[in-house]
Amino acid sequence: MWPTPRRAALRVTACVLLAVTGACSRVSTTGGAVDRMDCPAAVFAEPFTGIDPCSAAQVVVATLETVFTCRPGEQADQRSSFRAASPLMTTDFAARWDITSSVLAPITSTQWQRWRRLGIGLTATARLGDDDHPADTDTLFARVATVALHPGDGTPSTSLVVYIRAIHPNSLAGWRISALEVRA
Repeated sequence: MWPTPRRAALRVTACVLLAVTGACSRVSTTGGAVDRMDCPAAVFAEPFTGIDPCSAAQVVVATLETVFTCRPGEQADQRSSFRAASPLMTTDFAARWDITSSVLAPITSTQWQRWRRLGIGLTATARLGDDDHPADTDTLFARVATVALHPGDGTPSTSLVVYIRAIHPNSLAGWRISALEVRA
């Protein structure tokens, strides 16, 4: 028995819906929360245009590398690095964090001034851990990360352990950092 035109139309609609929903979400290959291809979040401004606002992992890594990369020859103080990452943060967190940012970085004022005087920078590279963490959801992504600090003067690199959390309050905002804590 041939399907009626109405049944055929319903089957086509169902197939299209299944195909679209299956193609519009995927599990991140970067170890992140569910990244959505249909995420309409606005692209970040320079220098973060290459960061996908719909990828929690990309936002977290970019934030950590921006926060802990320091250019004492160009920046007045340590807070400049933290402020540079503020587009990747929630507004509330960026405002609270700006006040305490200098205590989060393991760089002493003396070291900062030495690097500033000598024009030595510090490059950070971040790696997300695969260890135990809260389950990823459509609105929460939390990780323990390792941040390697590489001084430009040949001093041996140092590593930090950082707890970081990103939230996805709505699809237009994309992922934003809502908490960060350096562990000693």
